[in-house]
Amino acid sequence: MRNDKDKRRNAQKKKRRIRGTILVLLVILGFSGIFYIYSHLKQSQKGEARDLADASHHQESVKETLARPQKAETKPVIEQAQKKEPADVQEKNKQEKTAGVEKQKESEDTTNKKVVYITFDDGPCATTPKLLDVLDQYNVKATFFVTAQFMNDEDLVKQLKEIHDRGHVVAVHSYTHDYGQIYSSVDAFMADYKKMDDLIYEATGEHSRIFRFPGGSNTGYNSSIRKNLLEEVKKQGLIYHDWNAYDGDCDGYKGEDLIKRAVQESSYTNRSILLMHNIPGKDTVIESLPEIIKQLQAAGYTFDVIDENVKPIQFA
Repeated sequence: MRNDKDKRRNAQKKKRRIRGTILVLLVILGFSGIFYIYSHLKQSQKGEARDLADASHHQESVKETLARPQKAETKPVIEQAQKKEPADVQEKNKQEKTAGVEKQKESEDTTNKKVVYITFDDGPCATTPKLLDVLDQYNVKATFFVTAQFMNDEDLVKQLKEIHDRGHVVAVHSYTHDYGQIYSSVDAFMADYKKMDDLIYEATGEHSRIFRFPGGSNTGYNSSIRKNLLEEVKKQGLIYHDWNAYDGDCDGYKGEDLIKRAVQESSYTNRSILLMHNIPGKDTVIESLPEIIKQLQAAGYTFDVIDENVKPIQFA
């Protein structure tokens, strides 16, 4: 009987020890879990704080960048790019200069004679007879750099003959005036030139040795062939003329604004080659021409045509 009680007592003690051990283990595990969660939370908070600090620093950097003068930032970059580019690449990237810049390249006559060479590009067209009447009215002769883009060849020859017979100079601009086509190669340019020159010869009995490059001699369209093209032009004995004054007709100028620009740019120097256009939809050029002529005459200018004896203004 006693032995049975002892056994039960021992069994109960054993169970208590086991429960105590389990309880201790649970407490230890609980504290470990709490400590792990707490540590992880602290680490996360530190990370968030660091991210916030980084974000704040980035925002401040952006603000500082935006606040800096842009010229100070971009100038070194441009200079660096220019230093890296070889001469031929820089030449290829040249864009057509404005008339004001090109004035630096012109050669003045040794005399003080003030003369304007009025030139009309891209025609003739349906309005050319009206333009010729205005020029006749003021006894002014001009130079027409012509194309075949607005007339069939038969009508074109008749119109070229009229221009010539009324005392003006007829010179080559282009047959097609298609930049992509004529500047695709030196041969393509010369073939286009010959086609236009043949029509001029048919109309006037004279070949044209003077011409104007479509877009000017330094147009971006001819950059890849420019060097060889200029050499071929020189070899053929041809003379190209650019300009140092422009009325702005193809840039939206009209009326008083066109007159003011034409007169102002022509007055920058004693010898001006004034670029204008004779194309459909540009009646404003014809309407403005009388006032341009009168104002330039009042300023002491005379008018003349470009021939082989006129020293050319050349961009390239």
